[in-house]
Amino acid sequence: MATTHSTSKRIRSRADKQLQFNGKTTEESKLAAYRDFLKTETADIKKQHREGASGLGVTKMLTAVVDILIQKLATPAFETYRRQEENKGISIALVAIGGYGRSELCPLSDVDLMFLYPTKTNPKILEATQEFMVQQILYPLWDTGLKVGHSSRTIDDTFNEARNDIQTKTALLESRLIYGSKPLFEGFENSYNLFYRKENPKAYIQQRLIDQSERRARYGDTVFMQEPDIKNGVGGLRDYHNTLWMARVRLNVDSIDGLAEQKYLRKSELSVLKNAYDFLLRTRNELHFRSKRPIDLLSLETQPKVAYRIGYRERNILKRVELFMRDYYRHAESINRLSKTVESRMALTSQTE
Repeated sequence: MATTHSTSKRIRSRADKQLQFNGKTTEESKLAAYRDFLKTETADIKKQHREGASGLGVTKMLTAVVDILIQKLATPAFETYRRQEENKGISIALVAIGGYGRSELCPLSDVDLMFLYPTKTNPKILEATQEFMVQQILYPLWDTGLKVGHSSRTIDDTFNEARNDIQTKTALLESRLIYGSKPLFEGFENSYNLFYRKENPKAYIQQRLIDQSERRARYGDTVFMQEPDIKNGVGGLRDYHNTLWMARVRLNVDSIDGLAEQKYLRKSELSVLKNAYDFLLRTRNELHFRSKRPIDLLSLETQPKVAYRIGYRERNILKRVELFMRDYYRHAESINRLSKTVESRMALTSQTE
């Protein structure tokens, strides 16, 4: 499969051709073009998925499509804003957070955006700017059918909310600039990196461990559920994400590879963990591609269909499901086991320091 960079370049090239407008282009025509672009690109990625593209590769391609669509909307919006304010408007950074910030969008994932503004911005100016950006960028995105969540924060707001809410603190760990002021974003990013490393990291790890334990209990406390939840179940994607978040705060690493670099996992264990994660992502991508709403439950009804589409072609349905679920449980157990390994080692080092 082509590299993520070359694929992104091809998507951008097609967007430049399809989303080229002039002063006579109506808003209705623009919206139709945005919808068609999203539909066409998603169909192409679905085709690559069905031909064997990796789970992670598909999520990166879907992220690239949404990135480019947002940038195509943001460019004229920011230009209009600057003209209206006669170049005296406030700095704005359009930031991806959460799973979107991690560049891992499954087909029906939420797109979480943050409009970031400077501290001590005049409230009236801030309110007017927010309203303009929502109309120019978010309304068209919603009209294309994307499920977009958004927040508007000054830099001070981000720190205040992160202190009070662990979910916000976690989502901001994976911030990524999509469009707008690079100096504003880099100032926030540098400050936030210092913040989460010094703002009681032990307490964050402890809270994540508690959340892990409670979530696993809610989902049966075992990998071997007849109808597992790919995202939240034991050995699911969330176990992997929690491991990554704790590693970021505790060890200051920006990817799962850092766990091997700092000897929290052996290289062979890291390889097993990454392969397992990709398998679960590929399974979740198929679930989303065949549904009209986000779904993470691998039900008895969907198991034979999902299995077939991701390469298990046995004619006997029972045999097909048996082979597929055997691999699913093996990969989920790997994530469960290795995430607990990292959790215990982090907890141990926290106690000894």
